[in-house]
Amino acid sequence: MRHYIVIFLFVILKANFLVGVGGYDVCKKGKRYIAYNSKCKITHNITDVVPKNVNAISIWITKNFDFKSWFRPEDINRNIVAKGYIPIFIVYWFRDDISPNYIQKHKKEYFLFIKKFDNYLSKINGKKYIIVNPEYNENGVSSYKKYNDLMEKTYKILKTKNRMLGYGVGDFGVYGVTFDFNNFKSFDKSFKAVKYYDFIAFQEMRAITRNSKSDILNTPYRTLEFAIYLHKRYKKPTFLAYLAISSYKAKTIQAEVFKRYSQLLPIFKKEANLIGFNLFHYFDTPQQVGYFKEAEKFFGVIDNKGNRKDSYKFFIKIKPY
Repeated sequence: MRHYIVIFLFVILKANFLVGVGGYDVCKKGKRYIAYNSKCKITHNITDVVPKNVNAISIWITKNFDFKSWFRPEDINRNIVAKGYIPIFIVYWFRDDISPNYIQKHKKEYFLFIKKFDNYLSKINGKKYIIVNPEYNENGVSSYKKYNDLMEKTYKILKTKNRMLGYGVGDFGVYGVTFDFNNFKSFDKSFKAVKYYDFIAFQEMRAITRNSKSDILNTPYRTLEFAIYLHKRYKKPTFLAYLAISSYKAKTIQAEVFKRYSQLLPIFKKEANLIGFNLFHYFDTPQQVGYFKEAEKFFGVIDNKGNRKDSYKFFIKIKPY
């Protein structure tokens, strides 16, 4: 009993600010750890290998999520919750298919999924953070007023005392501009239902395959301005739901960006009421594919040989207190 009381108090003390990483199972290669892959002979949960500043683990919930066998509640309770970590669930059902027309056609299917997800969450112990539909503000949804109805109903289905719900949004626009007011305000019509939510979640993703070096180096400053804008405009805490800065042909740049985030963190907390900082990937992930092409494989602060990048030493300076 005393053991569980200690864990419970540990969670309470460290949950005021979340420092999270994306990932779940990892492979052991010799004496080092790398991202999970299907050829893995020895696996561990990521909580066995994260640094001491981490107190949360993020898990993506996609449209094809298998509630019977993927990230089973009993495994999350044992591998994450019981060890004192808080799970962050990122619900990415619509993905890049999202549009006003797609939402209208698939609303029924979406809400059936959300109800299954609600039942799934009820089996997971303790406090949970749920980020709903990150990056929704594309393909015309930014000005789609009926999106508010979808988000209000989603909130009413999922909200309980132990669940903190975040209204997700993407930071899109002119990345060389620090205070990008025109883009920051572009989704206001679809953001009214944020009044029901506990916090605002947003993302920042950059790579040399899509962005200039100067744009990438500007990311921490732009992030700060965006977070402050969201907090002041909508009167909610903010959460950097996932940060992805690729080291592909940009190791020094990645390290510099993490250094700036670690230096600016007190300002984030004070001016934007930032309550969480989460890495998209902790380890480089060779199987990752997407918008950033080859650079998708290099979002981690640990490379695929298990070596710490220069960005790692700045990431561990980001503390949950």
